[in-house]
Amino acid sequence: MPGAREQIRSLVLSGDTFDQPADTLRELQLEAARETFTAHRERVPLLRTRAAETGVEEITGLDDLVPLLFSHTSYKSYPVSLITAGRWDRLLRWYTTVSAVEAGDVDMDGVRDIDEWTDRITAAGHRPYITSGTSGKVSFLNCDASDLSFLHDILENLTCWPDPLPAKPTRRGYLLAPASGPMRSIDGFRAHADVFAQPGETRLLTEDAMRVSELLSSALLRRRIAEGAATPQEISSFESAAESREQELGAAMTAIVDDIAAHRDEPLLIAGMNNQQFTLIQALRARGVPDGSLHPDTLVLSGGGNKGRALPDDYQQQLTAFYDGVRRVRSYGMTELQGSCLACEQGNYHVPPWVVPLVLDEPGEKLLNPEQGVVEGRFAFLDISLEGRWGGLISGDRVFVDFSPCACGRPGPAVLPDIRRYGDLGGDDKITCAATLDSYVRGMIH
Repeated sequence: MPGAREQIRSLVLSGDTFDQPADTLRELQLEAARETFTAHRERVPLLRTRAAETGVEEITGLDDLVPLLFSHTSYKSYPVSLITAGRWDRLLRWYTTVSAVEAGDVDMDGVRDIDEWTDRITAAGHRPYITSGTSGKVSFLNCDASDLSFLHDILENLTCWPDPLPAKPTRRGYLLAPASGPMRSIDGFRAHADVFAQPGETRLLTEDAMRVSELLSSALLRRRIAEGAATPQEISSFESAAESREQELGAAMTAIVDDIAAHRDEPLLIAGMNNQQFTLIQALRARGVPDGSLHPDTLVLSGGGNKGRALPDDYQQQLTAFYDGVRRVRSYGMTELQGSCLACEQGNYHVPPWVVPLVLDEPGEKLLNPEQGVVEGRFAFLDISLEGRWGGLISGDRVFVDFSPCACGRPGPAVLPDIRRYGDLGGDDKITCAATLDSYVRGMIH
């Protein structure tokens, strides 16, 4: 008989993924948490160190998971100097402390920049997904081949849940993204195009690959500008490059707008982050394309934070109005999760069975999960599906989670729509364990 982790992973292929009896699923998740901890403690040095320091030897209940959770900053806990000085072997040493990667499996000989560094890890059978670098750093989140396969199963079987789309390549595709790059959104959009778009009928925002080095250098310079440390020449060069890039992407967006306007009576696939989606609908409206006029079999994928550009407070309502009548994925998620919490008919985001939700107090120290009812707190979780890294994480999100059955008739838990970042609520988003975890990492890489 397969173990608890495999039983839960197999639910992605069932027709009732989100309809599992709550009591049965809780027992299965606890056993899967034990299996996950046992497996990853041997493979992820930071988890092994944390377990030893906190005295957690086994998982007897969900409270045992709390001291083992990584902070959302743990995956960017490397010194930036390792990148600026080209210390790729030391950066790999950092990566192997927070991931299930063996340093000896990755060839670092002759690496010249961060893009080659990520390419070498990919060549070793892993995928180092990054998050945006507006703070001057990016997170590096390791996935292995089984994680990528599972993610593909999720999008193929659960896209547009609770009324999933059949996996048929029938749409004209538009991806508001680069051709490639180590971001989960880019890989996800490309995989959706493989499943739902006609072969050879997908248009990209740019044929260029996303370069981590450009993302990092821009983020670092923005931070230096904010600190008043950038030179006038640096600022001038940055602004000139940004203007040139904006013109290039603007021309590409115009071509996509023209093509969508010409083919809006056909089923389309339109995928992009919220910033790009909002730019697109503004341009389509300016072209005279009215709200709610796209073909009803059109599939729209959007999401992500709004870093780098301020969007109006009602941007979600505007997206909803323009895409009225089409198939649109509604979800709450983050790069650190496999898949997302998907919205039911009531608009609540149901937590997938391979994710154990852990609602904590604001410092991230105490578990608040009730047996029933709604609780407010910091969203944390254990994703038991992950193989390439430990899936226990404390996020920066303030959420309300309902552990009672949902009004849609399905069992909980479900994340309610009022989701905010603690950093946007006037606080400093301090997580108690973050400094301790960072000190562990510094000791390991030095």
